[in-house]
Amino acid sequence: MNPWRNNVFILIFYREHVKLADGVYLIEGQNRGRFPYCNCLLVDNLLIDSSCGKDRLEAVLDRFDELVLTHTHPDHASGAWLAEKYGKSVYTPHPATTVEELARRFAPEVADEWMDFARNMAGLRDFSGILYDESHDFSTKNHEVELIKTEGHTVDMHLFLIDGRILFSADIDLTPFGPWYGNPESDPEMFKKSIEILFDYDFTVIVPSHRKPVEGRENIEALLTEFLEHFDRRDELISELLGRGYNIDMIVEHSPVYRGKKPAWRNILDYFERNMVLKHVKKLEGKN
Repeated sequence: MNPWRNNVFILIFYREHVKLADGVYLIEGQNRGRFPYCNCLLVDNLLIDSSCGKDRLEAVLDRFDELVLTHTHPDHASGAWLAEKYGKSVYTPHPATTVEELARRFAPEVADEWMDFARNMAGLRDFSGILYDESHDFSTKNHEVELIKTEGHTVDMHLFLIDGRILFSADIDLTPFGPWYGNPESDPEMFKKSIEILFDYDFTVIVPSHRKPVEGRENIEALLTEFLEHFDRRDELISELLGRGYNIDMIVEHSPVYRGKKPAWRNILDYFERNMVLKHVKKLEGKN
């Protein structure tokens, strides 16, 4: 990395970061953190998640020693290989860290297409990683870091609470799309419970992966409530479609989760939608 290029990266860093507290910075992902990018959080010398975009990650390489992944979806882990290349310690909550292992875990029925997407769209590469769990202490010299394990989106997603005040909420992302649970291991009922427990914490700033931070308990609780309402709305819509005689293929085509927004990688998105629809159908059938 030559000095001129490094200066360019420093300029990018200062343009794209937001100070949330002394030593705590939001590194906004490319395209405002929208998929396949995500927002990252720099806490002193600790970086949480790595898919802000290659240039933006390179801009902060000299500012962190450790990288911890909330989970290993490509839009959170794509920069882990680069961090390892530059000698950073990379912590992962799951032992599957190669692209092939992740494809078998997250999308076994469309694994080849998923690997193509992960490599070429998200920039994911194989990495090694050091396993961690919620007992690991990631606190820095100046900040206390508490881990909150949340199941449902994946089996191993962790949120990071900084000094009891700033929550990095990963894919409890408070976007209008709503909760996502399209992997075989995903569980919407567990995901719902994981969101509900956040009302028991007193943080006043939430930093989601795919939207701007939100400040103030009233605003945060309103957005968490809206996010939770997606579960029931999807139940109602899928129940209505079943009542109209729709089979699973017809419901997937109707697209109650993605709402028809599948501009690319259609087979993969249909696979994820089918998984989510089937989870709702199973729940609805259990109530009858």
